[in-house]
Amino acid sequence: MFGAAHAQQTQMIQVGDHALETVQGGEGEYTVVFEAGFGSDYKVWGKVASEIAVANKVLLYSRAGCGNSGKSANPQTLEQAVQDLSMLLEKANINTPLILVGHSYGAFIIRQYAALNKDKVKGMVFVDPAHERLMQELKKVDYAKAMNDVALQRSFMPERFKEENELINQLFEKAALPDAGLLPEVPVAVLTSVQQHAKPELFLHEPQGVEVWRRLHNEFFAQFANGAHILTSRSGHNIHKEEPELVVNAIQQVIQSATKERQRQAYQAKVTELQSKLHTAAAYVKKGQQQKAEELVFEALAATGFDEKTINAIGYQQLGNATDMPVAVLIFKYNAIQYASSANAYDSYGEALMSHGKLKSAKAQFEKAIALATLNKDTATLKSSENNLAKLKQQHSAKK
Repeated sequence: MFGAAHAQQTQMIQVGDHALETVQGGEGEYTVVFEAGFGSDYKVWGKVASEIAVANKVLLYSRAGCGNSGKSANPQTLEQAVQDLSMLLEKANINTPLILVGHSYGAFIIRQYAALNKDKVKGMVFVDPAHERLMQELKKVDYAKAMNDVALQRSFMPERFKEENELINQLFEKAALPDAGLLPEVPVAVLTSVQQHAKPELFLHEPQGVEVWRRLHNEFFAQFANGAHILTSRSGHNIHKEEPELVVNAIQQVIQSATKERQRQAYQAKVTELQSKLHTAAAYVKKGQQQKAEELVFEALAATGFDEKTINAIGYQQLGNATDMPVAVLIFKYNAIQYASSANAYDSYGEALMSHGKLKSAKAQFEKAIALATLNKDTATLKSSENNLAKLKQQHSAKK
């Protein structure tokens, strides 16, 4: 399925009264879950999944009644499809964050699942997704042609999919999906086919129909704050088959954005926790418990894992507030101890001490900074430290 390096066997996983044909492969921080379009099995994703599985965990499956998956005794409604997906992920022991990829009708399924499982989903890719208001909008343009599309679809529908197809048509008639709540605020990609058909059989494929399709996709994409909308005229509805590289690139872009967002959230959580500890340390200083304050600040900074530059920036933020100055001095002291070979750490510590009125101690830090900067040919820090030392001497003279 994924080539020699990533070959995987299909397995049948029981969900309720039926089993779903499933394939898993790859390793990575996320699990990319592929949801096929109506009537399609997992194999339609072959070209895309083989690329994604190189650096990510993937899960593909055939929905009930598709491929070798069993048929449920329950009507195959959208709600049932989402329930099957939920059970499948649980039975397959998928515990990593999810990137959901859905084609056509599969977009309805990943939308509903994501709305119900916001904490689990970290990104979504919609491949020429179905839109619930499609028939409503086509009817506004040309009612007779829109109804003819429905009749044609019914005429070529295989018998085994007719019942499910009518349930989906009911969604289009209502022009709305079941209310599952808002989608999560995650990175997304929407891929839209705007291919012109030489001899369109369906009204949907005529220029007016394509324009409706494009407009609905534009409106759908507009709800997201982080993502990309990719249009292609080279592929028809099955972009993942005709231009798999577009889908691969879109998934990789969403994964990269999701990773950056998770890193940002993790950083912000650390900063929030650190600020709480620094606030406590400030209270210790006011009570005259200087040693206790220093121990707390040092412990809190070490726990963040932040580098010298980040800690320095936090120190200067604290230094800007007179009430937080004693804690700022402790932050810079930590940096000077932790990064004892850094001229900049001593220079910044000296600035904090000078701001706090501890001129003698500040002078010692500037002299250390000058010595290190000279040794390391760090001209920028050398100039800063020399200037700071000159300022300190002026302050000292002014006090005499």
